[in-house]
Order: sequence, then structure tokens, then C-alpha cells
Amino acid sequence: NEYKSYLRVPMTIILGRAPSRTTKKLSSVMNRHRIWESWDKFSTSVRDVAEAEWQYRKEELLRTCSRIPDTIGDYPLKTVLISTIPAICFMTFFNFFSFWTKVLGAPREPFAQLPAIEYAIFGCLPHQVISRYTHPILDILAGIPYLAHFLLPFGYPVYCYYHRRKLGNTIEPALRGLWLGGSCAFISVVFQYLCPTSPPWFNDSVVLDSTGHVISRGFNEAGFQRIDALFRMPLFHEIYSNAPITHGSFPSLHAAFPAIIFLNGSWVAHGGWKFGLFHCFWISWAALYSHHHYLIDIIGGISLSFLLFRFYHRIWNPFAGKRRALPGRSRRASLEEV
Repeated sequence: NEYKSYLRVPMTIILGRAPSRTTKKLSSVMNRHRIWESWDKFSTSVRDVAEAEWQYRKEELLRTCSRIPDTIGDYPLKTVLISTIPAICFMTFFNFFSFWTKVLGAPREPFAQLPAIEYAIFGCLPHQVISRYTHPILDILAGIPYLAHFLLPFGYPVYCYYHRRKLGNTIEPALRGLWLGGSCAFISVVFQYLCPTSPPWFNDSVVLDSTGHVISRGFNEAGFQRIDALFRMPLFHEIYSNAPITHGSFPSLHAAFPAIIFLNGSWVAHGGWKFGLFHCFWISWAALYSHHHYLIDIIGGISLSFLLFRFYHRIWNPFAGKRRALPGRSRRASLEEV
């Protein structure tokens, strides 16, 4: 109810009198009807575009799908499954976090000294400096990479497979991206269980009683509640209110995944390393602007990505010796030689 009252837009005075309860309900119904009509038009347009695109690229996609068994023929099933093990471990631990807390014991009290550490290093709190000025356009720009973030762990390996000819005629970048992303996520969630850390939105909004119990706190979506209020629909609230981990600020997976993509070969067909670097800065700014992470969280996530990437190349590469050169490209075009 508190959140709904936050989204409620004050009505204008009608005929010099305060609106009645019936008028308020009618206005609410009309607003929901307009939102539904807009969404219906949007979904219909998307469906029409998707159908037209499917008719245009149907034969090409079918040919691509028919070549998948031949493409991964030299990769044993065991090797392919290795790339998915970290991601499966992460999803199991993350989605059943409450179960593991009952089995392994509840995590200790969250570590709330990140603001002090950050202030000692930088002399200020960067997330407060960046979010000092807010605007609806900036809110939307910050929300875009956060919504796209949920597609990165499994969408990027598919992207690497589709553009494998630009990544050395091998599907190793796709398997490597899946393995690195899953490993980074699993290590992060285990660390967040062993050492929970409170995010900025929690530390800035929490109210404690004399015994240290939480009386009230802000919403999990933090700064993105302004987007929900702008569009009058609890999109980010529905996403983050169901998150099983509240105190998981350090390290930042929002910064770690784009860093892995940047190290793994980036968006080779859409701007290359330049867009990959821009993506890292974009989502890092969005994390600070929305009060989801401290700057030290972002540095920790990027550092973890770099360490895992070096571990993959220097210590253990589960896909070594499994490369397969596809026809039409010379061996000099491989990613390792470039």
C-alpha cells in the first residue's frame, strides 16, 4: 500500500471540489485501460515486426540451425557440459538461497563499513556525487543496461556462436564466455553469502531501533522507483522485490559481466572493443546513479573478471586443443593471433 501510494498521481480539483471516491476509482480504471491499450498496440507491432523478420530470415536461420551439429562436432559433450557447470551452480545457489541459509546456517550480520572504506579511499561517496542531479531522461538511460543485464549471461554466448567467424572460426569464445560468466557469478554469490554487504540504497534509507532491528528501509529497486513512478507500473519493483539476496553489494555482477564480455572478445559485430568499453562505463555509471552499488563494488567486480580471465589463460583452459577452423577463413584470422 505504501508503494502504491507512492505511485498515485494527485488529481486536479474538479468543479472546485475535491474528487469523490467514485471519481478516483473511475480515473484509476481509465488510466489502467489506457495503459493496456498502449501495451496492446506495442505488443501487436512487435509481433508484426517479428513475423516479418521471420519470413525474411527463415531460410537463413534454418540453414544455420542445420549446421550446429557439424559446428560442435569436434567438441565432445563433456567439454560443452563443463562450460555450463558454473552457471548451473550459480542458478542453484542463487534461486534456492533461502534453502541454503536453512541448511548451512543464516549468514552473519551484513558488513556495513563499505561507505567508510570508500570515503577513506576517495574522500567522498561517488554514488552520492553522481546522483546529486537526477532527471527522467537520466533515469531511463540508467534503466536500459540494467534490463539488458538479465540477458547477458546466456545471450552473449549465443551472440558469440552466431558471429563465430569474426572470433577466430571457433566456438571457443562462446563456451569461454559461458564458463567465465558462470564462474564469476557463482564465486560472487558464495562471497555474498559468507560476507554479506549492504548496498547504498539500504545504508542510506534504513531506520534501526535501539536493539539494531530494522524498523523501515527503502525499496530494493532504489533509484529505479522513479522509473516505475514515471510509467505508473511497478516494473523494477516486481523484479527486485523478488530478489533472494538483499545484502549482495560486493562484488558487483552488473560490472563483472560487461567486463567479461570486453575481455572475451566484446561485441565484434557492433562496435567491437569500443562499444564493449562503453558498455562497461555505462552500466557502472547506472549502478552508481541508481544507488545499487558503491564504486568499490564495481572495482571488485571488474577485478574478479580480470582474475578469472587470467586464470583461464594461464592455469586451466578446459577447452584447449578443441579448436576447429571453419572453411572460408585463414588460420591467421584467429582471435589468439590477433
